[in-house]
Amino acid sequence: MKGTALRVLLIYSAFNALMQFEWLRFAPITNAVAEQYGVSVGAVGWLSLVFPLLFLPLALPAGALLDRWSAQRSLRIVMLLMLAGVALRVVLPGFAGLLIGQLVIALAQPMVMALIARLVRIWFVPEQQLQATSIGTLALFVGLALAFLLLPPTARTSIAATQRIDVLVLLLFTVLGFLLVPADPDTASPPEDQSGSWQTSAHALLQRSLLVLFALVFLGNGYFNAIFTWLEPMLAANGVDADSAGLVALAMLAGGVGGMAVVPALPALRRHLRWTIPAAALLGVPLTWLLTHLSQPHALYAVGIALGVLMLAPLPLLVDSAAEWAGEAHAGLAVSTFWLAGNAGAAAVIYGFSQLADRALWDWAGFALAALLTSEALLAPLLKKA
Repeated sequence: MKGTALRVLLIYSAFNALMQFEWLRFAPITNAVAEQYGVSVGAVGWLSLVFPLLFLPLALPAGALLDRWSAQRSLRIVMLLMLAGVALRVVLPGFAGLLIGQLVIALAQPMVMALIARLVRIWFVPEQQLQATSIGTLALFVGLALAFLLLPPTARTSIAATQRIDVLVLLLFTVLGFLLVPADPDTASPPEDQSGSWQTSAHALLQRSLLVLFALVFLGNGYFNAIFTWLEPMLAANGVDADSAGLVALAMLAGGVGGMAVVPALPALRRHLRWTIPAAALLGVPLTWLLTHLSQPHALYAVGIALGVLMLAPLPLLVDSAAEWAGEAHAGLAVSTFWLAGNAGAAAVIYGFSQLADRALWDWAGFALAALLTSEALLAPLLKKA
């Protein structure tokens, strides 16, 4: 990778990781936030919930704008929105200030998650695009892991004071972004001339393979979010304490990040995507059974790592395929739709699992998770051949 292209990718990846961190900024310290700001635990949940709620209506418009704007302009807008959001949390008083700040940050989430599609296609040659996509995508999970690692200790301090650190970090990265991310290269096609009509965009998105990809991320993101949402009570039913459950979640993230780092070195996985996904999904079925039945923490850590590799490592392959099959003119819209389907899957599956969780039907939850994976295995062969 050339120096300038790599620099742009790393700046983008930093903001992608920071977005996930700010999304979960208050989730690991929910009880402390409720106590310090005098609100209910349910109210604190809205500080995270606003992100998927805004993502659903904004994903497609954001994708269309990304296909019309330069990557530099799009990234600068993301930087400024995120910086404004964390600053508002400090400047505005009380819980309302936190909520307003989160709303402003959430406006940038659809744009930052889909921007990778356009960025890699204007800064990287085709043989480097999957590797660049993997780096940008694994930043998602680095941000999630940092939230689980760094935030719990802040529960014992002033939450209002620690947010000043967020402002300083975002200010630093925003200054670096404005200084280090240059204008798009001359070889990039003018974005405003690419996207065509909405009819053309719809035709590009309605390809069978893209529809199958959207269904796969609906199921896969539903599986991932169901586990992360209900992992603690699910494992508690087998006598596993909350600290160990948190380490299992981190093991899954570590496995996913490690797997994403390896995926670009295995081009056969991309060439045989229609069989890579079923193999990963079917291997995940017995591992899911182990996850819902084991009680030994160290065995659960190993299962978590394996599930992370199988469930998360293929994600860059799917993102890159969505952008490639839609074409450069519609790559941003395709990846926005991809993440929209993933968020819809998360919302639907989390709601469905809440019905099982309320009744502590964890065996049935295990069957439901296995059914999601089996559905992926049945759908994936419908993808186009390499």
